[in-house]
Amino acid sequence: MKGLVINETLKAWHGRRIGLAMMMMSILILFIFIVAIAIDQSFGLLLTTEEFVTIGSVLHIFIMLYSFVLVTGAISGEASTGTIKQLLIKPVSRHRVLLSKWLTNLVISFLLYCFVLALLFAFGLFFPHVVPLSSTFYYLFETALYTTPSLIFYVALATLIAVITKNTAVTIVLTILPYFFADLFVLLAAEYDWASWIVFAHIDVFNNYNPVSLAPAPFPSMWASIGFLLIHIALMLAIAHVIYKRQDVL
Repeated sequence: MKGLVINETLKAWHGRRIGLAMMMMSILILFIFIVAIAIDQSFGLLLTTEEFVTIGSVLHIFIMLYSFVLVTGAISGEASTGTIKQLLIKPVSRHRVLLSKWLTNLVISFLLYCFVLALLFAFGLFFPHVVPLSSTFYYLFETALYTTPSLIFYVALATLIAVITKNTAVTIVLTILPYFFADLFVLLAAEYDWASWIVFAHIDVFNNYNPVSLAPAPFPSMWASIGFLLIHIALMLAIAHVIYKRQDVL
C-alpha cells in the first residue's frame, strides 16, 4: 500500500502539475494582495488581516475544482490511456489500487488547501488586525475543518463517476454540475419537508451551522448532518470499489 501511495503521489506531482497549481494559487493570492494595496492607495480603504483572509478564502473553489482534476486524472485518465495496466499486472488487489488513488489525491487536495490558507495568513500579516492573530489563525483552522466533509464528498463523487464512465471530460462535468448548481436545487426544494434529506443540503457544514448564519440547518445537530453525509460518502466509495473490481479496465 505504501508503494502505491508513493506512486500516486509522484504521478500527481509530475503528471498533474501540483507545483504549477501551487504557483497559480500563489499568484492569485498575490493579485488579491496587490489589489488590496492599490485600493488603499487610491481610496484610503485599507483591509484588515481578517478581511483579507476572508476574501481570499473564496479560493477554496479552485482547490475543489483542482481536486476533481486530480481524482479524475488518476482514475479516468489512466483508464483511457491504458497506463492502468502497469498497476493491474502486479500482484496487488484492485481495492488497494483504487483506495490509493482516491485517498492519496484527497490528502493532496487537503494539503493544498492548507497551503493556500497558510499563504493567506502570511500575506494578511501585512495588514492591520483588530482581533488577535491567534483568533484569525483559529478561524482558518476552523475553516479547513468545516471544508473537509465537502472535499471528501466531492472526491468520493468524482471517484464513483470516474470508475463508471472512465471518461475524464464526462467525470469533470458531472462532478462540477452539482458543485455549482446543487444549492439552487436545494433552495427550490426548501419548501418541502423532504428537503432536509437531500444530501447536498448537508455539504456546506460551515454555513449550515455557523452561529451567525441566516440559513436554516437541515438537521438540528451538526454531527447528525455530518454522519448523514458520511453515510453517502461510504456508499459511493463502496459502489465504486465494487464496480472497479468487476469491470474490465484492460
